[in-house]
Amino acid sequence: MDEKKGEAILPEEPQTETAAEESPKGFTRRQVVAGGIGVGLVGLIAGGALAKWGVIEDTIASGRMAVNVTPTKLIVTDRARCSGCQRCEMMCSLRNDGRVCQTTARVRVWPNYNFGEGSNGPDGIYRNCQFTVEHCKQCKDAACMKNCPVHAIYADPETGARVVDTDKCIGCGLCHEACPWNMPQIDPVIGKSTKCIACGRCAVQCPNGAIKFVDWQDIAQEAIDKGIVRTSTLFPEA
Repeated sequence: MDEKKGEAILPEEPQTETAAEESPKGFTRRQVVAGGIGVGLVGLIAGGALAKWGVIEDTIASGRMAVNVTPTKLIVTDRARCSGCQRCEMMCSLRNDGRVCQTTARVRVWPNYNFGEGSNGPDGIYRNCQFTVEHCKQCKDAACMKNCPVHAIYADPETGARVVDTDKCIGCGLCHEACPWNMPQIDPVIGKSTKCIACGRCAVQCPNGAIKFVDWQDIAQEAIDKGIVRTSTLFPEA
């Protein structure tokens, strides 16, 4: 408890590679957005709670930044920082498959060569030649999960990520076809679906900070610091 302000200050956690990959034990999206603040993601952006990570109204509107919500993390990707090195793909497959195999990586780097008005494809509207970092959106109503004929995709109880039970998976590829971004891939070696588990290795290994996994606990502290929410709202016993 801060005696001067009468506010409880969240403890800072060391930013190690292990800590970045593990699921946090602090706040969840529901606690911060729905329960504690009640302003939603748009309100957090407008209030400046995400500016620390480069997420402001201008960068979202320009298409430079993309934000995806998971129960334990906010995943932020920045087109302007991506150099197209594909290290995220290599490190993702190495961490999850034990080998470098970019075709089975859970994150994708797409070259955005079509630019300017009138160009084909959704990426052309931003009038740039930047790369696009694409990853699993961890959809709440996930099409991959709904269309799996053997119910091999489920929500991890700790992280909320939609993950594959390889013991059940039959490698049919329907999850790949059902996903609007075709993110799940079939590993040709084991014949099973590979899917993002929100481990954060891609963010840890990105040399330019183009991918960030932000804890909701850190967002909660920013919301307090920016005056978007009072401490007592998030800490009723404080």
